Amino acid sequence: MAQKIRERLLILGTTAAYLLIGLEVLFMITPFALFFYGVYGPILEWLSASPATAWTVEFFLPHMIFVDDPLLVGLSYLQVLFVIGLVLFFANAIPLYWGRLTGKGVVTAGLYARIRHPQYLFLAISGLGLLLYWPRFIVLLLFITMLFVYYLLARNEEWRMQKEQPGSYEAYMGRTWMFLPGEPGGRLYRGICGWIGPKWLGLLFAYCLALGLSTLAGFGLRAYALERLPGVNLPEVGLVSVYPRPAEDLQTLYAATLQAPEVSAGLAERPAQVVYLMPGDFFLTGLLLAEGPRFSEAQMKRYPHLRETQEKGHRGGLVKFFRLGYKFFQTIGTTRRVYDVERLVFAEARDLEGRPVPPEDAFDIGVQRIPVLVVDLDFETREVLAVFPVSGEHAWGKLPMPIL
Repeated sequence: MAQKIRERLLILGTTAAYLLIGLEVLFMITPFALFFYGVYGPILEWLSASPATAWTVEFFLPHMIFVDDPLLVGLSYLQVLFVIGLVLFFANAIPLYWGRLTGKGVVTAGLYARIRHPQYLFLAISGLGLLLYWPRFIVLLLFITMLFVYYLLARNEEWRMQKEQPGSYEAYMGRTWMFLPGEPGGRLYRGICGWIGPKWLGLLFAYCLALGLSTLAGFGLRAYALERLPGVNLPEVGLVSVYPRPAEDLQTLYAATLQAPEVSAGLAERPAQVVYLMPGDFFLTGLLLAEGPRFSEAQMKRYPHLRETQEKGHRGGLVKFFRLGYKFFQTIGTTRRVYDVERLVFAEARDLEGRPVPPEDAFDIGVQRIPVLVVDLDFETREVLAVFPVSGEHAWGKLPMPIL
């Protein structure tokens, strides 16, 4: 009984930790954000403050910036696995719990005729989609942990079923796979760790190896993504566009902003090492600015409906979350060409000690990018419409947010 309780606590604790961190993107736009970040926020801030752990809260794939690259676009489309996995999980729960309620013994209907643990399989698939949607390193580590915990829980369930239904369950195991056809995971384990005994030591070695390799893969993907960000590096600043655009356009826009005396004066006080370029109504502005989609008087005269948007501000809620998710998915692999208003967010880059870093190091692990100035330009005339001083924070205070 004590062992069973420990195993249940292990799976519940690991799953809860994974979901809390992975579903951060959901909680942060709901009315529960204040409570959620009151508990979870200090953990992220503590991790981001140390050189040894700052990498765990970084993102290893683009989330805010849309990169025109086949591999990165393909990984972005796999985010839909989050929903697909959940739907299949609940669909396969029906025959399982119906069999338990009716006392029919081993469930062999539907997918259970081929796979013994389809629910764990579909939870893993859903977790993969969630990981690709909110790709923090810490979510990656917990995802790997979750996979191993599901394996241990499945083995424990099989041990109990053999005790409860001797003979019939062994026969069922003999004609079905555990998770996937051909059981590639088991073959891989036997090829790499089969020589290690006892079994628990082999599993521990496999777990540590999986954590190490997945972390290296994450760093590799992050380096790959950074090399393909749409932008251009100038001697004094790095220009990054949230949508793919020609480098010449970015340099022209940057040069136009420097003609405004307010911009020159603001940058003289606080030089910027990074400039984000985006449409004036970019839907992920809050990841950079606490001010959110703030509009100039010139913009609101041109588009009167924006005045109501600015006055109401950000209200969050589940409907807003799903709208953002739908809009995000729509933009994958696309290039926006009509802007109306250009927005440039100037940010200074500082290391963990608060020292400024050169533009080429602005996206290194542990570097903070702090907004110092926002400039809006007319798309057609390149006229500066407004210059905004900003608070230096994004919509969620000082919590680490996606920077690529």
